Amino acid sequence: MEEKIKEIKKILKKMLSESRLKHIMGVAYTAKMLADKYNIEEERVEIAALGHDLFRDVKPYKFLKIARVYGIDISYVEKKHPILLHGKIAAEYLKREYNIPEDVYEAIYYHTSGYKFFGTVGKIIFISDSIEPTREYENVEYYRELAFYNLEKAYKEILKNKVIYALKKNHFLLPDTVEAWNYNI
Repeated sequence: MEEKIKEIKKILKKMLSESRLKHIMGVAYTAKMLADKYNIEEERVEIAALGHDLFRDVKPYKFLKIARVYGIDISYVEKKHPILLHGKIAAEYLKREYNIPEDVYEAIYYHTSGYKFFGTVGKIIFISDSIEPTREYENVEYYRELAFYNLEKAYKEILKNKVIYALKKNHFLLPDTVEAWNYNI
């Protein structure tokens, strides 16, 4: 897995802005600390963390085309906001190019929305994406502390925060987010 990590890091440096790269490295740092806390193989979460925003800086008009090429089902919400496909596209790319494990694939694929069947790797990436060191928002310190105390509760609280944020901002709620919420309450 170490070789895969090196190759993915090279791709990241070519494809992403400095600020996006800084965010991804923050997610990887946080995810590895959580992996250590919850006895998960660090390389698994590192690959998921490095891959989660791999396609985030791609021009939005390209997402629908790439998703169709990969055979990804595109929801109504994703048609309206194609940027939401970036995790699904990254997961498919890494699965095809690097044969990533299923839990790593799911962590990347659903990192934006959450997933009702997330395992520990998925929860770690979902949480790390929200609490990594460059993130600043109300209650982030609470979520950071909670993540190292109770992973399950942190996942549910961060998922709840995403739902509340979307409602306050009149944003779409992704179907996978609603399913994850309903399944995990």
